[in-house]
Amino acid sequence: MRTKLNDIELMNVCEMISARIGLHYPEGRWDILTRNLTSAACEFGYKHLNEFINWLLTATLTKNEIETLASFLIISETFFWREPQVFSAFADTILPELIASKRKGGKTIKMWSAGCSTGEEPYSLAILLFRAIPDIKDWEIKILATDINQKSLNKAAEGIYSQWSFRNCPSWLKPNYFQNLDDGKYEIIPEIRNMVTFANLNLTEEIYPPFLNNSESLDIIFCRNVLMYFNEDWIRKITKQLFHSLTKDGWFVVSSCELSSEVFKDFTPVNFPGAILYRKGKRQSIPSLNASPQPNIHDIFYSSAKDLSPSSIPAYIEVEKEIDINSTESVLNTNEIQAQTSARIITENVDLNSPDSKSIAIIKIKNLANVGNLIDALSLCNEEITKDKLTIGLYCIRASIYQELGKTDEAIASLKQAIYIDHDFIMGHFTLGNLLIGQGKLKQAMRYFNNVLDLLNLCCSNDIIPESEGLSVMHIREIIEINMQNHAVI
Repeated sequence: MRTKLNDIELMNVCEMISARIGLHYPEGRWDILTRNLTSAACEFGYKHLNEFINWLLTATLTKNEIETLASFLIISETFFWREPQVFSAFADTILPELIASKRKGGKTIKMWSAGCSTGEEPYSLAILLFRAIPDIKDWEIKILATDINQKSLNKAAEGIYSQWSFRNCPSWLKPNYFQNLDDGKYEIIPEIRNMVTFANLNLTEEIYPPFLNNSESLDIIFCRNVLMYFNEDWIRKITKQLFHSLTKDGWFVVSSCELSSEVFKDFTPVNFPGAILYRKGKRQSIPSLNASPQPNIHDIFYSSAKDLSPSSIPAYIEVEKEIDINSTESVLNTNEIQAQTSARIITENVDLNSPDSKSIAIIKIKNLANVGNLIDALSLCNEEITKDKLTIGLYCIRASIYQELGKTDEAIASLKQAIYIDHDFIMGHFTLGNLLIGQGKLKQAMRYFNNVLDLLNLCCSNDIIPESEGLSVMHIREIIEINMQNHAVI
């Protein structure tokens, strides 16, 4: 099979994909497009890529053919509890508030996982609700999960997963909510499986499924790592439809690499530890503390170092009011809200019997940050670095604290020290690139992104990147290449 297309062929196929599916492939991503089309050609029964392209450009594709093509153009990578800070925000703050309000006004909760892939995300949401509502049998729970890829939906409905899907998930998840099939596979328990309904859906369709036809009917919409593939017009159209599908106080969740004050300007951004979520409702005059305005719609691929840092600071901060991080009242309120969260983080993620004093010190630093005491957390972190100058994790925690304090230059300096210790520290280069983009230093940012790509070339596509919370080489590479294209320096 010929694996190269000329520029005219690529330009024409990009226009076709944009017009029929709404997906965006700028010139900088044509190599990715060619690889994806090569795989799609085999699925459609073509031995030669150019023959497949000729057919694509001249045929009237059916709905099924469009969905099959789209499934090859979008990376379907997911796993349970992906971006755990988001699930912590829901478990500790959002769901308790939602459940309390629903007990008074009807025990019905409706969620939608758009672009659910093989089902790990909607099942994670179902588990959250199952844990949060003791009398869940008395409730009407509706979780709709949709995707354009029917093969992914079939696997999701089956509910059987390998160990790969459990990377980075809480230790309690698998033994409590899955049956071990003794062949390296795990099956979701019926109580959770029955909470989710799967359906095929292309988000560019004008009419969403019947479940969603009621305007303002959904409490929560997850749409992560989906919008980043669409062109500008479709991003705006889809976002508008999602906005109108929510209740007046509904929550909207995108991935950390899709955050944008431009794209989601109708929503109110709310800051949580290591995550920013959006809420429908009255716009506030105070901007989000972590969501910087982006100059154009495709800056949705910007993700801050804090969002992907190994240290999440569990302190819930809502943008409706300004908070002084040094005030006693702020610390007391945060401590009150996060008391249970701190205990959960320690017991689930740390071996308390470990004699490793370094691990204990890191717990103390995070707990200080948990209650909003960032100054003391920073002081202790610096003390530990003085004792042990070779532990990269301490420099990353310090960078996150600096970011929370609004000291970007200091955060950059701390990450550079981590890279000096280990030049192959991929997430150090990655977060530095993102921080420098935020400062408008594009040439420097591109240098760090190129470093990431060089390091990724030494890995296998499915390798998990250390300190990335479960993201694979393939996914990080995709984000980097998109980011570099959108911020190209001429």
